[in-house]
Amino acid sequence: MLLLLPDREPDLSWQRERGSIARQAAGGWGTRFSNPGPRVRGKSGDHIKAHKQNNIRRTLTLIRRAETFSVAGISHAVRLSKTTVKKTIDLLAGMNLVLSAGKGESTEEGGKKPELYRFNRNFGYVISIHVSPDSIMAVIADLAGDITYYKRQEAPSDRGLESILGRLAELVGGFVAMKASSSEKLVAIVLAIPGLADSSRGVSIYSPHYPAWGRDAPIVALLRARLGDGYDVPMFLDCVNRYQAIAEREKGVAAGVTDFIILDALNEGLGAGIITHGELVRGSQSLSGEIGHMTLNPVDGPTCICGNRGCFEAMVSARRLRDLIAGARARGVSSELFTAGAPREIGIDTVCELAARGDEFCRTLVDDAARWFTVGLGNVIMVNDPELIVIQGLYCAAGAAFLDKLRSGIRHVGLPDVEKKVRIEYSTLGEERGVIGGAAFAIADFFDHQLVFRSS
Repeated sequence: MLLLLPDREPDLSWQRERGSIARQAAGGWGTRFSNPGPRVRGKSGDHIKAHKQNNIRRTLTLIRRAETFSVAGISHAVRLSKTTVKKTIDLLAGMNLVLSAGKGESTEEGGKKPELYRFNRNFGYVISIHVSPDSIMAVIADLAGDITYYKRQEAPSDRGLESILGRLAELVGGFVAMKASSSEKLVAIVLAIPGLADSSRGVSIYSPHYPAWGRDAPIVALLRARLGDGYDVPMFLDCVNRYQAIAEREKGVAAGVTDFIILDALNEGLGAGIITHGELVRGSQSLSGEIGHMTLNPVDGPTCICGNRGCFEAMVSARRLRDLIAGARARGVSSELFTAGAPREIGIDTVCELAARGDEFCRTLVDDAARWFTVGLGNVIMVNDPELIVIQGLYCAAGAAFLDKLRSGIRHVGLPDVEKKVRIEYSTLGEERGVIGGAAFAIADFFDHQLVFRSS
């Protein structure tokens, strides 16, 4: 009989040894803040040797990716004997990670129909929450990383840490209550936040969108205290842009790419998630990806929300566009934009949509933004040399013309005589990309590190 037993407190020394780059070969290394969940133990409780553990994980990885599978199919794919594969499937079935899926089709030569199996995506679930500058998005995701429940609400009006923690605890508690009557196990909770985050400590270092949080807010520890007993699962926290990069790799345009950058533009905010050689990059001080605060125009650029002048994000922000719009309106420039609402209400998406529809003034605004994007991306390319840059956020509404300007523009900045073989594409994911990536990160950690198999 197979029993699920709680694990001991994890050894976190590997975090210090590996620095601040999270290993992400298949989702990879994550920071654990509590007992890492179930392990499998049989009558003898003997630990399966490392090479057998690896074979089980290889088999389970293929099973998770397949709609249905047979022993023969998995045996061929992993190059293990059918007997070994059948024992592995029996082990996983005993854990309820694998379910029967009926009979398959006979071969052309006839013979017995093979038994088919499928991955039990409902073995457990992840709660993934994104605190954005103006809202909170929370989802339940199954172990295939698909969203099964979605909830979105406005951020608290006072924007204080206590109010945010209260909302987070309420959302987590409500989701767990929804699942109370099912056999599904909560395997992790993920928090994606704006601004600088230290994932190894579960801390918000600094969030310009939530200044009331202060510096080094221990969000994970405070949320654990709010939740109380019964939530002894890993809890992850990181800057949302890093999770958005994982989302692109798992379910977006960066599938199969090992060196890429996502760049997400909001009305007020511009951040990046960087994956290099398949690994998520955080840096020694968790500053990697803060490209919005690269200085592009220190002389006469607008003041950024960080306090400096001429930051990348300030040069392409809605606030700067509104200043340009107000000046053009005063000069009597003609544009459909001036009937779209008060200047203070106009956002990047409105400007981009009108530009795509042919409004000449909006096109000049988008062209100006493209010029600053080109300078910023040129700097990023010189530092990171990515294969792919994925544009996320509001500038995706600018259409093909914007991408064409970026693609042609990067040829003329930073070593213009050297060909830059980098693709620039729009993301196909929506606002849920942060919670998708957070869930994918936690799921990979669960299968790569939380499950340990023991012989029966």
